[in-house]
Amino acid sequence: MRKLLIIFLFPLVVFAKTDNSKYTIAGNVHLTVTNFGMLGTGFRVWNPETGEPQPSCEYPVGTRTEHLYRAGLWVGAVSPQGINVTTGVNDATSVTPGSSEGFEFYPTRSSDDVVIEKSNLMTSQYYSLDAVSEQDFYAVYYDTSYVVNHTSLGLCIKQTSYVWSYSYIDDVVIVTYSIKNIGDADLEDIYVGIYAEMVSGNRDFWGDDFNSTPFFGHKRIFYNDTLYLMYERNDGFDYLAKGFVGIGFLGIETNAGQIELDSLKKTFYWWKWREMEGDVSDLRRYEIISSGIRKPDMDDVYYYENGYPDPIPLISMGAIPYLNMQDSITLTIALCCGITDNELFQNFGWARKAYESDYVLPAPPPSPRLVIIPDSRKVTLLFDDSPEFVRDPSPPNLRDFEGYRIYRSETGLADPDEWILLYQFDKTPDDSIQDVDHSQGFNTGMPEKETEGEHEGWYKIIDQGVRNGFRYYYTVTSYDVGNPEIGLPPLESALRQNMVEVIPGTPPTSEPDKAVGVYPNPYRMSSMWDTGSPRGRVIRFFNLPENTTIYIYNLAGDLVKTLEHKGVLEEGAGGEAVWDLITDREQAVATGLYIFCVKDHNTGRIKKGKFLVIK
Repeated sequence: MRKLLIIFLFPLVVFAKTDNSKYTIAGNVHLTVTNFGMLGTGFRVWNPETGEPQPSCEYPVGTRTEHLYRAGLWVGAVSPQGINVTTGVNDATSVTPGSSEGFEFYPTRSSDDVVIEKSNLMTSQYYSLDAVSEQDFYAVYYDTSYVVNHTSLGLCIKQTSYVWSYSYIDDVVIVTYSIKNIGDADLEDIYVGIYAEMVSGNRDFWGDDFNSTPFFGHKRIFYNDTLYLMYERNDGFDYLAKGFVGIGFLGIETNAGQIELDSLKKTFYWWKWREMEGDVSDLRRYEIISSGIRKPDMDDVYYYENGYPDPIPLISMGAIPYLNMQDSITLTIALCCGITDNELFQNFGWARKAYESDYVLPAPPPSPRLVIIPDSRKVTLLFDDSPEFVRDPSPPNLRDFEGYRIYRSETGLADPDEWILLYQFDKTPDDSIQDVDHSQGFNTGMPEKETEGEHEGWYKIIDQGVRNGFRYYYTVTSYDVGNPEIGLPPLESALRQNMVEVIPGTPPTSEPDKAVGVYPNPYRMSSMWDTGSPRGRVIRFFNLPENTTIYIYNLAGDLVKTLEHKGVLEEGAGGEAVWDLITDREQAVATGLYIFCVKDHNTGRIKKGKFLVIK
């Protein structure tokens, strides 16, 4: 059990924009990234819009299994003031970034100094030419704020994280720390480390408030000496908490170039919770990160022989002889997950390949641009052919596009089981682009193309298996031929990369013989169109003109509701409007028969009808 973790985001001494609202969503790990040196949330950050807990390090996505309390950077060095260590996190339960002992990094005073997002996906709202991955996070913070019992090393940290949706590396988050000496003195004997309380548990097993449960009493901690990787799994008590999480070193660079990790002293150390609170001296912290100690794994054997210590692990490397003024050290780590330990090691291997290739990775073709047009009992999908001409960024840079897959969902969730594959199209061997062999697959050829309008030349698919008034989600993915030479199967773009939400319904019409109607009619207590929210009881008007006003009266002739309709429903058909059965006086309508009049502002015509509400 933990005491309450309270994250105070407004320090007592300085004021800046601390940002813990961002978390990775491109891959299969939802990891919170901050601009004050901490990864994870401590399980105390909640989404203000939904009231749901924000993921700390959820894996696999959608399972509600968390794997990280919090993690952070440690940097120790010898300075003119003596031996000093700056730590991003420690064992404290209350957190004031840049003010609490042990939480010694802080952004600037600028309100713009928040976590910045970029993406190399052209379909993303965060698209940027200088983005490295499908979801980059950038943050800058310093150790120069006043903190009790802390002596600043004069450091500026530029933190960057990278995430991809590719199937072979979607269980990985790579984090780079560029550590610059902005102080007024050179530093010597520098050690860098990562503190990480990795702990696995499922919210459906423990509830959302992990900190008030024995959740923390079931960790098993390991270290792989070959990979420089510390990792954790649950002891099995929480049978819903599947998988491993690990954090390991990928590389260290200085202004002089790459440092061979084998040449550095390596430490794997753990201590009991609360042994490393804020009042622990810098000398003691430096002794730990520079010790070169390889503590035993805290596995089942250790537990049975010694009891449970509630371990907090750290890995570190050094010493780097000098960090002169204005010079930098760049540390790159990978946070990896896997269902088994072998899968974890394999994923860490892909992270290392990504690092060594400067993040030039085999990639699926991007998803196409997608436009959805709702209609009555059908949806038209239009998408372009741009993915077919994209060259794989990995050598030999072939145009290896193979086909498209069209999916539909009623929830839009990330879980692949929530999606139905409607259509699949793949190239034929006689395709005009012959960079790769297109003989695999079904050789269906591409779908028909639109022949007119602004989307002329785009592929066109009509899905007629839908019902009016219901919410649907569509996505079109692209996939390639794979690369058997390096063991890669065909790669497919992310399932929700171009997802569009839509509600089918009647198009707008001013035809005089088209009657305006209501469904469900009668409305009996509830209906399948209700959303479940407090104002989720709804009826829908259909066959409406494009620009109209709807007047609703009771049998006594009293006007109970006026609705303005401008021909467009958000994500829906332009000939339908929704009423939540709440009057203009903010009262729920009573049981009874109601009369409606619809005035078409374009033609002046008025249409009438009636509907029944039974409660």
